[in-house]
Amino acid sequence: MDRDDLVLWQHLARRREPFTVLSSVEVPVWLRSLPGLAAVVSTDDAGERAMQGTIVVLATRDGQREELLARLATLARSGAEVLHRDGRGWRRLDARKAPRGPRWQRWLARTWPSLAGRFGVLRLRPPFRHDGGACWWSSIAALRPQEGRRVLLFEDGQPLSFPDAVHEDIRRSGCGRYSVWERGVYFAASDGSDPATNGRSYEVRVVANDEAGALAPPPTDEAAFAQAFLAAAGQRVVGASPVRRVVLLTSSLGPGGTERQFCNLALGLGARGLEVAIASLDGFDGPAGHYRPLVEGRGVRLLDLGCANAAFDPGAVEARAPGALALLARLPDLFAAEAWRIATHVASFAPDVLHCALDKPNVLGAIAGACVGVPRIVLSMRNVNPTHMPHLLQPWYRPWYQRAAQVPGLVLSANSHAGAADYAQWLGLPAERFHVVHNGLDVAALREPSGAEVAALRRQLGIGGAAPVLLGVFRLSPEKQPCLWLDAVARLRARFPDLIALHAGQGFLADEMAAQIEARGLQHTVRLLGRRSDLPVLMRASDLLLLTSSVEGVPNVALEAQWFGRPVVCTLAGGSAEAVQHGVTGAVVARHDAADLAAACAPLLADPALRARMGEAARRFVAARFGLDAMVERSLALYAVSEPSP
Repeated sequence: MDRDDLVLWQHLARRREPFTVLSSVEVPVWLRSLPGLAAVVSTDDAGERAMQGTIVVLATRDGQREELLARLATLARSGAEVLHRDGRGWRRLDARKAPRGPRWQRWLARTWPSLAGRFGVLRLRPPFRHDGGACWWSSIAALRPQEGRRVLLFEDGQPLSFPDAVHEDIRRSGCGRYSVWERGVYFAASDGSDPATNGRSYEVRVVANDEAGALAPPPTDEAAFAQAFLAAAGQRVVGASPVRRVVLLTSSLGPGGTERQFCNLALGLGARGLEVAIASLDGFDGPAGHYRPLVEGRGVRLLDLGCANAAFDPGAVEARAPGALALLARLPDLFAAEAWRIATHVASFAPDVLHCALDKPNVLGAIAGACVGVPRIVLSMRNVNPTHMPHLLQPWYRPWYQRAAQVPGLVLSANSHAGAADYAQWLGLPAERFHVVHNGLDVAALREPSGAEVAALRRQLGIGGAAPVLLGVFRLSPEKQPCLWLDAVARLRARFPDLIALHAGQGFLADEMAAQIEARGLQHTVRLLGRRSDLPVLMRASDLLLLTSSVEGVPNVALEAQWFGRPVVCTLAGGSAEAVQHGVTGAVVARHDAADLAAACAPLLADPALRARMGEAARRFVAARFGLDAMVERSLALYAVSEPSP
């Protein structure tokens, strides 16, 4: 159910009169749930069947839409309400502006597309230029622009539902999103398929940019929504109900520590008999599904939030959480699209607990979860606060975090004491509001690589038998300070000429990293390996792990390296000091300085016996403090926290 559909649902529910659905496809749950549904009529039978009350034109076959609306114009002129969707939302059919002459327009679009463009309709023809992910581009230069009108995109005669989408959302989420930009249209098929080969037709049409007859949603002012949200939250009653169903909401299952932790948590909760789903804002395809194999086929449901849930039943949600639909209809444009998609999936799963992680999922999850009446909501902070990472910060995070903190039944947590203190200071909240649950390492899933595998990898990477090997595993983004890592490597090479530095990870600074390697003359020292699925082998093939982050939560990669008996040298950042025992399992360097980092690494690279002692201590340390069972049990304890909100 798209958010525009909620406006139609509320309109029909308020009227409490019979309505007939005209459709060439199966009628969705959200329409069937309304008691006023009198009949479902195939669009092929529209001229032969009697129709009661309001007529809802849901879906038509390719090329049928205009003829059908022209026939229904007679009913509209006699006073019947005919509702249809045209890409701008639901609206009443205006009999005075009923479509005329659609056949010759379509014939013209097929035969002389350049001429048809002068009349406001243009058939898109492959080949289309791929613009990444689900996004494709086609020229619409033959379409004559007109003042006060806009361009809509149709697939098989049906208006697609998400105009003016952000290009990155088109690439990432697809689902019929599109944007007209500089005489071209960036678009995705409704199911994300290749529009050149999926057998569907696509055309753009110029329509009047007016709101006549539109079923308008209520105002979406952020301040007014905030007031209504807090008022509704104040009415929540949170009891001590048993926990049976849990949704874990995050950005993706990409190659990151938080994503790995949520997979571990999902499996741990499932092993304890809970029904668990992982919900991903970015879906599960490509890099966003890096950890998908960990949970797929193991009883964990995957909820792709790229599109709204088609099975969303607004009537059931309103019965469970009175006032939910009024709140959802007023979601401000600032975050309405994603909050709505979260709400439809979460409400359809109906969890007892919504457990979120990372800033955007935390904030949007708190809003959506509170709107649809999830009894318990947990927000998990996985790093220090986002002001330390300006490229990840949105100005609305802080005020909405503060509002979320006032929601009864909402619990705040962090994976490090340093992160908890930092968030508490940023949000102006008591530090006691944050419960610390350290990461849990699933050692059973970390297969010990064989000596043959390690030797084969070293040969593949051209590493000589005696060459010291330093490993870095991190995203290529500013908070990981990749240039500082390179500076430390350059200093170490001066002492260890045969040093090999391996890096695993991706990020938007990849091109800059490659350029900096060349500028420092490190082409024969540094190997950029990209995204890897063989980290245990890489760790065993290396002598130590070096992390140079400016901010951190509890770095999972540091725990994994220590489990495989490798010392860790890291900067003092966030919870890194909680993940490494300074002087026992590695070194925590206070100054973010290449000379200090190199000085901490050098003794370990030079002394195999010291590495072995620290490696053994590191394995014992991780086993004692970062067990998976302890993390799962502490998370379950969060779900039962009953402290009052301030």
